[in-house]
Amino acid sequence: MPKSRVLTLSIVFFSALVIAAQPVLAQEQTATPPAQTLPDPAPQQQQGQNLAVGAPTNNAEVSFFIGGLAGGDLTSLLSDGFSLSNTLESGRTYGGRVGYYTFPLGVEGSFAYSNSGLGFTGRFEDVTLSLGARVMYAEANVLLILIPGPVQPFITGGGGLHSYEFIDLAGIHVSKWGWNFGGGVKINVKRVSLRVDVRDHLTSIAAADLNIDQMLADAFGLTDQNLHNAELSFGVGFRF
Repeated sequence: MPKSRVLTLSIVFFSALVIAAQPVLAQEQTATPPAQTLPDPAPQQQQGQNLAVGAPTNNAEVSFFIGGLAGGDLTSLLSDGFSLSNTLESGRTYGGRVGYYTFPLGVEGSFAYSNSGLGFTGRFEDVTLSLGARVMYAEANVLLILIPGPVQPFITGGGGLHSYEFIDLAGIHVSKWGWNFGGGVKINVKRVSLRVDVRDHLTSIAAADLNIDQMLADAFGLTDQNLHNAELSFGVGFRF
């Protein structure tokens, strides 16, 4: 057999083997896909920290308010001439609150100050008596929120330190434990809240607190008195 014919037959045979092997190679490649690398899961502790940081906490709130104390105009109050404008003008008060509120309960601490939160002018025979006092209340309260939602009416009660500095009585300073109770409405808009409060601050004042001798107090019929100082205030708060 000539060499050229043998070479031709060899080439044809080799080509036939290559063509026949191609389907087998393709099937092997399909059966063994390349390995996929999965991302490493984040550590469980780190995931928990991320969730904690991202969790919204809008129950805490700081607020500021302005208002009036009815005790700032005791004269008109006792003479049935009480008016809202007189209260806001003569017994103006300022303050702030810090609290934590969840339906149906909230807790808060408050501080209120008035430079003229207690005032009285009276005439006894030929003597005119003027009595004025600077007022400070530092109190802690519990709120009972009546309904959930953006508009929240509430009632409140609590106690704390009530301080009166009597300007016209040689600067006598009285600091006693007192109580307060009242109610109001909070209106929540996103992270801002608008608020109206009405409260009665109750303080028991005795003759000894005013440096008045007990025998003299008994002679003039001066007994322990529960001083009521009603507050009307308007405030704005910011939740965080």
